[in-house]
Amino acid sequence: MKQVDAFIITSTRAPGKTRKAWYQYILVCNGHTVQKKERVLDTTGHRMVLECAIAALKRMNQPAMITIHTDCHYFADGQRRLAAWKNNGWKRSDGKELRNLDLWQEIEELLRPHAVQFHIENMELYKNENERHPC
Repeated sequence: MKQVDAFIITSTRAPGKTRKAWYQYILVCNGHTVQKKERVLDTTGHRMVLECAIAALKRMNQPAMITIHTDCHYFADGQRRLAAWKNNGWKRSDGKELRNLDLWQEIEELLRPHAVQFHIENMELYKNENERHPC
């Protein structure tokens, strides 16, 4: 399996609603880099992170060992709970409805063929396009 570093970057870390924002992913594998920046409207910070991760994972065309670099604990913690949520009928342990269910289900499907680990880090450096990217 190839090693891939996936950097998930968003314009805001706020979990609440935002009218205008953007996300960017950077994929690095064997010295090659693929990146995309997308503008989004009327979303939440959490949905934006999950949408960015989905867009990045859709670029993967074979199983890989992926290190996801993000500053979003919601995403990292949620990924660790996917199996429990799925076994519980896609509900939280307290029986309440899971927020962003559609995105979590898609992430669960896209992650299946991969070995994944998370690296929580400050992504501010990567937000400035004039700064050097990790690749």
